[in-house]
Amino acid sequence: MSRLLPLGTLMAVACVAVFVVSLSAVTAGLVPNDAVTLWASAMTAGEGQMPIGRILAAYPTIPFLATTLLQVVTPAGTPTPVLLTGVVLALLAGSLLTSFHRIGIAAALAPLIVVLIVMHPAILRAAMAGPSEMIFTVFLFLLGCALFRLRARTGAPEVMAVALSLLGLTFSHPMGAAMTCAAVPFLVLAIEPEQLSRTALNLVLALLFPTAFCVAAFSYMSWIFPGSGWTFLVAPAEGVATWAAGFFTLFGRGVSGSLSVDAGLAIMAAILIGAPIAGFAIVSIWRQRPLLAPMLMFIATAVAAAVLAVTTGLFGDPAALAVMPPVLAAIVIIHMPPVRKRLEIVMALLALGWVGGVAGLAIADPSGAVNVAIALEGRHVDAERSAAIDLGQASVGRDGILVDTLNAPAIVIGRGSARGLLSPSDETFTLGILFSRIDAPFVAVPDPDIGSGAQDRLNKAFPLLYRRGAAGYELIYDKAGWRLFGRTNVMPGQTASRL
Repeated sequence: MSRLLPLGTLMAVACVAVFVVSLSAVTAGLVPNDAVTLWASAMTAGEGQMPIGRILAAYPTIPFLATTLLQVVTPAGTPTPVLLTGVVLALLAGSLLTSFHRIGIAAALAPLIVVLIVMHPAILRAAMAGPSEMIFTVFLFLLGCALFRLRARTGAPEVMAVALSLLGLTFSHPMGAAMTCAAVPFLVLAIEPEQLSRTALNLVLALLFPTAFCVAAFSYMSWIFPGSGWTFLVAPAEGVATWAAGFFTLFGRGVSGSLSVDAGLAIMAAILIGAPIAGFAIVSIWRQRPLLAPMLMFIATAVAAAVLAVTTGLFGDPAALAVMPPVLAAIVIIHMPPVRKRLEIVMALLALGWVGGVAGLAIADPSGAVNVAIALEGRHVDAERSAAIDLGQASVGRDGILVDTLNAPAIVIGRGSARGLLSPSDETFTLGILFSRIDAPFVAVPDPDIGSGAQDRLNKAFPLLYRRGAAGYELIYDKAGWRLFGRTNVMPGQTASRL
């Protein structure tokens, strides 16, 4: 009981602190597009407005299903992604505190170490990015711990722990899938040498089988439900392009001349700056291979994942890997006894890593650093999203609005509900596009000459709708590049407008 109170207090404080930070990020427009899409999709699914095919084939699966379930059980208007992020971080903080107590760290120091880790700038950035990156952080931590246990004893429980961690990474975030792919050639470093010499192939297959099986099953479901397949919440090419633009702004033409190599170097630099305890640990245990091998494998996997993401363009940008430093620091303290024997040095290195984490974030996530600077100046980080939220708020009280919410998910957030919106998943929307007819009570379209308006499905089907409107409709909202048209009184039998 004496430890339950500090544990509960720490978890509650961590949850509230991250909830406030995440909610402030939403207000300031710092939340990435994929988190906004996740929130809107979860609201749509939680209200029964999304077809079962899209729910089953949604990706990243774990954050989507968790957010949807929370959306169902919480009152309307609850910022479920923000709440889920706070809960996940609180569980991580509680797990760290329990682990530190178990390995013998003094009760007075353990909470302070936990705070230095869970309030690290990289963790706060992950919290602002939404539940997907927060869950990705947890599975990164679980994978790192499992690798150390696997190297110490390659038994069935240890193999299963690594396998399930890889599975969780794959379905928690696109960069988690990149981490799993990048880990394959390095897994032999985390296997006990005696076991490796006897059953290397069988062990590697056992480590990868759960992930391979689930990916195959997911792909099959995506094939059964066409149009809802393996699609990332952020267009990978666009994510890499945004990251590259920020990187070139910070480093000119780059460091090595190759963007892929620069991505790996950026993650390595972020780890060294944000987690100086990792460098100290490598020097301290240089000759202790059972401790050194899993750590080097973990770092090499993260660097290789960044290179793989930029090279292939299939996993989005590598900014999510900016969370590696605090995760690595926690793993070092838990699994490296020679390091934690010098707690005064550990505390100093954690504090130094907290300060260096700010610089590390600027290197690993340059576009995010630019957005934070814009927000601190009081300017809009994403004017398009702000305009879509305003339209959603203006649409409250009106039902039957034909609008492309997949292209502008912030409309759902601004409205506070997906009910009353005829989105691309609705039959009315599909038939309207197919037969070039509009018969909904309302229709909303963005300016096709501004940003993502060119990708709007209604603009593509009806190129003149934004400028000229539709026969039988009148303009009832016109602000910041969005127009909402409402159907006027029509003659009996006249239910549709053809453009």
